[in-house]
Amino acid sequence: MDEATARKRLEDGSMWEAFCDRLKAAGTLLDQEGVPGDLQTRADGYRYLTRMLRAGLESAVDYADPQYPAFFRLADETKKILNDNPDAYYLNCVIDGRFDYRITGTRGTTRWLSFGTKGGAGDPGGMKSTGEIDATDMEIRPDGTFELLVSATPKPGNWLPMKEDSRIMVVRQTYGIKEEERVAELQIECLNPERPNNNLVPTELEGQLERALGFLEATVQLGVDWMNLYHETTLNGLPKHDQKVLHAAGGDPNICYYQSYWKLGPDEALLVTLDDIPECQIWSLQISNYWMESLDHRFFQIGVNKFTAKYEPDGSARIVVAHDDPGPAFPNWLNTLGNGEGGMLGRFVQSPNPPDQMKTEVVELADLRTRA
Repeated sequence: MDEATARKRLEDGSMWEAFCDRLKAAGTLLDQEGVPGDLQTRADGYRYLTRMLRAGLESAVDYADPQYPAFFRLADETKKILNDNPDAYYLNCVIDGRFDYRITGTRGTTRWLSFGTKGGAGDPGGMKSTGEIDATDMEIRPDGTFELLVSATPKPGNWLPMKEDSRIMVVRQTYGIKEEERVAELQIECLNPERPNNNLVPTELEGQLERALGFLEATVQLGVDWMNLYHETTLNGLPKHDQKVLHAAGGDPNICYYQSYWKLGPDEALLVTLDDIPECQIWSLQISNYWMESLDHRFFQIGVNKFTAKYEPDGSARIVVAHDDPGPAFPNWLNTLGNGEGGMLGRFVQSPNPPDQMKTEVVELADLRTRA
């Protein structure tokens, strides 16, 4: 769109009308084949649209200037995206491979801290990694502070690579025991900005709003497509996922993912058994609703990890997904919060030999209790 047209659409309000019409049409995303028809899923779906709109506006408007960058939380406790990890504290930042950046901060005490730059967002093949570094590869001062340079050309010391098409940075921090750990404190600055300020450019606003809606539409559609696929191919199973697919959606190359679909009757439970757990920085398993939003982990146990799990005498871990408490013999209970189906995701972080699957079995809850 040329500048004169953009100016006219802003002045006469047609830009805003188009935004509202497209947002209204997004409601049809909930009417697709395969989407459960129960009232709870329907209500969660409309709420999900509002959450993805918030996330899209933050990334495309409020934090969109790569010359005056700041970290923001695309996914958090009330904005949940594609099986977000309840043990993770995610940060995002809009960047541009033409510029150089400096991150300063204090390490914190989370079990895992990684930085990744991504390019290709919006391309048919999805995002691609353009640079990765984690805390185990960084020089951190005795007081916990550090500096990390981000650029398309090599830099001395801690350096996170980019490429010319890098547009997004993802920071992952993973808790072991959330109540006992603190996240890193991070700041970022562009070292060579060209603009004198970060004022909103009026004629660019319509494009930014379109990108926000594009994020909403693409994210919701990807989730529906994945859930339909998992329902047909891996229902109540947890095989190793095609890692390239999840990396193209922004996944961390250091993580091995096991993503699937759970569905249980009122008296059923899903028993997940982890035998011969491999060496890893951390492992975890979580459950989500149909829209792939992690269930409310602020108040309920809907996930378990290497450090929160209770283990059997032989070192294995038994995890139960169920509507009701399976009893003290099964302390690793993931509460469905009344949902009858949804997404689930297992992870092994930085493991040299992750298993081909997490073993699962659908059982009657009453029968499970007899195994105690």
